[in-house]
Amino acid sequence: MVKLLLGVFAVVFLVLVLMALGLSTSLIGGGAPSPQAQQDIPPQLLPVYQTAADGCPGLPWPVLAAIGKVESDHGRSTAPGVHSGANFAGAAGPMQIGIGGKAGDTFAGYAVDADGGGASVYSPVDAIFTAASYLCRNGAARGADVAGAIFAYNHAPWYVTKVLAIASTYAASQGLPPGAPAEEVAAAAVQFAYNQLGKPYQWGATGELGFYDCSGLMLRAYQKGGITLPRTSRQQWYAGTRVWNAADLLPGDLVFYAYNTADPATIHHVGIYIGAGNMIDAPYTGATVRITPFLRGDFIGAVRPTAAPAPAGAATATTAAPG
Repeated sequence: MVKLLLGVFAVVFLVLVLMALGLSTSLIGGGAPSPQAQQDIPPQLLPVYQTAADGCPGLPWPVLAAIGKVESDHGRSTAPGVHSGANFAGAAGPMQIGIGGKAGDTFAGYAVDADGGGASVYSPVDAIFTAASYLCRNGAARGADVAGAIFAYNHAPWYVTKVLAIASTYAASQGLPPGAPAEEVAAAAVQFAYNQLGKPYQWGATGELGFYDCSGLMLRAYQKGGITLPRTSRQQWYAGTRVWNAADLLPGDLVFYAYNTADPATIHHVGIYIGAGNMIDAPYTGATVRITPFLRGDFIGAVRPTAAPAPAGAATATTAAPG
């Protein structure tokens, strides 16, 4: 127990040192925790979730923390297997990782000795880092398929929905005033989009009862950044500076798709770029807000809402049309 506590506080100390040095919060797993997260997650575990997720770029720390909530209420549960032994399926520890039986010996294949005391499924630090390792190697790396990684963790659609719903309450999504710096605006928009992962698609919806269509999600995301976008994807195409080259994309840029990639009048879909070749979008009826690669055959181009449209005839490295 002494080794466990020392391990936990060693990680907490590391995070506090990083923060004292003024490093970006992206180095410790992403955006700031919401008041709900600070109230619900034990203070000694919050930086552990953040730091573990930081080891897998693309894995939002609130998703990792939400799994800890669902599996054992962050280690507070007294259910069989959380603190000793295993449950009926062979899962053990605060992150309920398989150590044999129906659940398989998952821990052996992904174990991380994060606290230096020997890898233990019952150590909250080791269990959280091991869960991050599992998610990373099963789809979460670079945000390729976060929902798929959650499904791999527990093969049930309801589980994915529940984890993403809890994760959305753990990530802070505070709106910015108009005129905020462009980087902060884009970051707020992206964070809002992350918070909506797993929410269902509904045509014409802009967040009512948790439903979105593609442009409705973009509308609400940029409202968090203090920018009001037009309502539809075709109108949003004109709401900023054009970004023609994929290599110039930045997180927060809107990416558009058209039936005819030579004709913006045929635009039918929009997403928000989040980096590493991925976007968040609300795709179609029956699906949920997701992370997916942005580059596909009907991609027509991108727009940066934080930059004013270039004057007619003007051209820069970012706004110049392809030759």
